Amino acid sequence: MSRKKERESALKGVFQLDFHNESGDFKESVAYFLEDSELDLGYGKTLIETTEEHLSEIDDILNDYLKSTWKIDRIPKIEKSILRLAICELMFMEEKTPFEVVINEAIELTKLYGDEDGKNYVNGILNKIVKDGLNECP
Repeated sequence: MSRKKERESALKGVFQLDFHNESGDFKESVAYFLEDSELDLGYGKTLIETTEEHLSEIDDILNDYLKSTWKIDRIPKIEKSILRLAICELMFMEEKTPFEVVINEAIELTKLYGDEDGKNYVNGILNKIVKDGLNECP
């Protein structure tokens, strides 16, 4: 499976965070999702697990880059999931992907699944993170 397809599948797994994280069913839900997908041992599975593992840090970073009048809960769930995935890939994955690829893939996912204007703020937030050098964290 190509990285592009794995990211798209990972998005579907990460999207579940908003629905299952509070109830504690997320790990069970992801396990079921992974059973039914081609992500068994691939990049997508690692991306989902790493996003879940660092979710609190990722959301703190995301909050720091929102306009002062916005809160993370105001972002549509699909765009929030795309941003979480991209921030995870930029900052927390052991296997580094060039930031240009991460941003481009996030924009493409937003065009596919998100709001018409979503690609603009997804691009803006991710570019600010890269400009500030946060993607260079270990």
